[in-house]
Formats: sequence, structure tokens, C-alpha cells
Amino acid sequence: MPSPYRRSCRGCVKAKRRCDLNSPCYRCRVRFLQCTYENPLNTRPIAVAEVAESEGPTSTVPPRSVTRINAAEMPDADTAVGPLDIYNNAPVGLTLTGSTLPFFPDYDLDWQDIMTNIDSFTVPDQVGADNTAPTRSVLAGEIYQERIISAVKQFKSWPGMYVSHGHTPFIHARLYTHYLPSAMQEVLGMCALYTQRNSHNNHLVNRCIGQAARRLITERGESDNISLTEQLASVQALCLYQIVQLFDGDIALRSQAERAGPVLDRWLRQLKCHAKPVSDALRNVTDTGSAHDAWRAWVFDECVRRTLIVGFSIEGLYSFLKNGWDASHHDFAELGFYAQRALWTAPSEYFWLAALQDHLLLPVWFRTWESDIAQAKPADMEELGMIMMGFIKGVDYCRHWLGKEALHKFGLTLHELSSST
Repeated sequence: MPSPYRRSCRGCVKAKRRCDLNSPCYRCRVRFLQCTYENPLNTRPIAVAEVAESEGPTSTVPPRSVTRINAAEMPDADTAVGPLDIYNNAPVGLTLTGSTLPFFPDYDLDWQDIMTNIDSFTVPDQVGADNTAPTRSVLAGEIYQERIISAVKQFKSWPGMYVSHGHTPFIHARLYTHYLPSAMQEVLGMCALYTQRNSHNNHLVNRCIGQAARRLITERGESDNISLTEQLASVQALCLYQIVQLFDGDIALRSQAERAGPVLDRWLRQLKCHAKPVSDALRNVTDTGSAHDAWRAWVFDECVRRTLIVGFSIEGLYSFLKNGWDASHHDFAELGFYAQRALWTAPSEYFWLAALQDHLLLPVWFRTWESDIAQAKPADMEELGMIMMGFIKGVDYCRHWLGKEALHKFGLTLHELSSST
């Protein structure tokens, strides 16, 4: 006998989406799917008046829901209302107007279950011709399913990587050799605490992480009068907090991270003003007397470039998971980085200079990815480059390109992808 408590339609159950229990339900209606229930007694037909009301221009979300915020409706950084106002004052449930269909997905999902069993989660696809995605946004759909899930898993490993190795694909191991900003000190401690979380201290650890993230945002505030090093550190720290809070599965952390999203976006755009373009000019660094300074400057500039890529990727990945679309990809057209493994992993100026002379530099721009990466070989690539290649070309393309012997190095075997959650 079907369980009397499983009231969702079969399609919503399979996709792990909330069902509104109408017949047909909203999700099936906008996707033109057959809507069937295990227990038809628990369904109710949708009235014409309800359809008109739910699809009206002033529809709202249930109190526990967090809406998708259209980019056109977000305040600009130059307006009187800033990201901190949104972060500090916005309630967990917001009501926005202007959409032609009710908002979905929502907070009634078991986010902990989704993040724990992410392989079985279906990234939302286009919701009919009247979808609420911003203009020119990329819709997820089936083609991006594996790419998104694979990237989320790899991002989730970075807080632990920072603790165990002292670096991540966007924080160089030698970036803070001479000075460790307080933001990075605290996020390192929170990441270490997070790696020790268990069923007994779960609530306490989550509270510590949430308070540390709020403290970072409050202490920096809206001020732009901080050094570029402190600015970079605050963005990197918030990126790590967002990775933990958005992709952990805890609903309270997720709620806080959503409110911090506009703050991260503003900080990223401020940092973007200081990003230096990639080029082949590095080959001209031959004077060993200035090599150390050149290497330190390159490390810093490369961390700025990579932090921007990671920050916008976090925004895009979460938007894909929650909404089924992503508009942050427009920022990538102006971004680039050095995908050369030997350059990024060089532990000193000697090995960095050797990499400049002995390896392809691989300066890559997202707008010219195909031509920039054309001469690269698997041995040339480091982790961020492979993740970005996975976004652009697909995970299976990366597997074929790498060959079986290199899959383990980049976490692209099925066992590693399953165990990294």
C-alpha cells in the first residue's frame, strides 16, 4: 500500500522537488509532463481561479521560501541601498513582484539530503517559455548536469584542503608568507573546526561558522578604504564560508549564505577593478636580482584572477542548483588566468623561473578558451584549469582528454567523485 504521507507526484519525487499537490502540479504543468500520484486521494484539482492567481504579476512565495532574485531587481552597488543592507535587513522569506509564474524551487526541499546524495539530484531545467531567468542567462538542463555536480563536489573539498595543505586552487601556498590577514586566520580556524564536525558538535560548529561569516562582513562593512591585500583576503575568506554554507546541507547556514550573496558579489566587483590581465610578458623576467619580487607579484595577481573566477563560479553553481539558470557567466568573458601547473605550484622563485623557461605559460581567457588551450597537454594542467575545462567542454571530454592514468589526479574517477561529499 502506498504510504499515506508521500503525497508528492511521481515526477517531483523522482526529481526531489517540492510538489504543490495540485493536479497537475505546477512543476509538471510548466514542463508539460504527465502528473501522476501514488495516492490520488491526496491530490486536489487546480481551479481556474487558482491558476490565474498563482500566475499573476504579484505572486508571492511561502513564508519559508527564498526567492530567486532577478538581476534587474537587485540594487546597484552605487545606489543608496547596499549589499550590507540586504544582508542585515532581509528576512529569510522575501516577496518579489513581476514574475509570471510562481517562484520555485524552495526551502521545503530536504537540502541536507540533496547535498549528501547530490548524484541523484536533478539540476532544474527550463520551466517553459515563461521562465523567470534573467535575460541571456544560461539554462542548466541535462547537458550541464554532470558538470555542475562534479564542480560542486570539488569545491566542497577546498575548506579541508586549505586546512591540510595550506592552499587551494585560488589561494597560493606562498600568498601570505609574510603577513596573514586576520580574515584568513579566522577562516582557517573555522575550516579546521568544520573538518572535525560530527553528530555531537554539529550545532555548535555551525553556529561558530555562521557567526564568523557575519563578523567578517560586519567588520569590513561598506568601506573601500582597505589595502588590496586585506581586500583579497576578505573575498577569499567569504568564498570559503560560502562554499561551506551553501553546499553543506544545513538549512540555517544556507539561509545566511543567501543573504551574504549580494555582499560577495559587490566585493568581487570591487576586486575585479584590480585584476591584471594574463599575457606572455612573463617570459621577459630574466634578471635573477628581481626574480623574487616578480614572482611574489605574480602570485598575488594570479590569486586575484583565480579568486574572481572562483567567486563567480560559486554564484553560478548555486544558481544552477537552486534555480536552473545562471547569469554570472557574463563576467567570465573578461576573466583569464594561467592554467600552467608548473607556474602555479612553483614553491620558490627558482622553480617559477624554470617554469617560465621550460613550459608553455598557458595564459587563457574564457572568451578564447579553445585557441588558448589548444597546445596544452594533461601534464600542463592544474585543478582549476581542469574544473573550468569541465564547465566548458564537459566532464567526459576531460576524462577522454586526460586519459585513464590522470583521472585520479583530478578527482574524476567515479569513486572519488562519490566519496568527496
